[in-house]
Amino acid sequence: MAFQPSKSKKHMSKEEGTLNLNSMMDMMTIILLFLLKSFSTEGALVTPSEELRLPTSLQGEKPRKELSVSVASNAILVNDQVIVNTDEIDEGMMVIPALEQKLREYAQQERQLELDVGKEFTHEVNIQGDEKIPFELLYKVMFTCSRSAFYKMRLVTIKAE
Repeated sequence: MAFQPSKSKKHMSKEEGTLNLNSMMDMMTIILLFLLKSFSTEGALVTPSEELRLPTSLQGEKPRKELSVSVASNAILVNDQVIVNTDEIDEGMMVIPALEQKLREYAQQERQLELDVGKEFTHEVNIQGDEKIPFELLYKVMFTCSRSAFYKMRLVTIKAE
């Protein structure tokens, strides 16, 4: 014994549903932007240049994105900005004054960010040194970094095959 449909159901017209692609396009765009952002943060953190040839090493781990001090054969750079030429460095001093001043500015900025936003000041610095620079110059740079609140140093090298 079958039930008879109600009168309202008899007169209902069948509607065809359509797929709204606008919301799906928005969702795919958001996913794409998220993936692009995450891939760009995993990219190369060391920018190669002709004046700076990094030494090779058997041990190593991926560098983190921190303050970068580059010691090329002719200049010292902080975040790709020339601070001092190597021929202007005083041989008798252990501290490089121009580098120390710039590093103290960065340390002050990091401390202010820690107070304002809560981003922890890690005291880390990546040091990229040319393979042909004298050890005394690299030692002066490391000593200057440690006096400027950047006492956690990583020496950036190229991992040998």
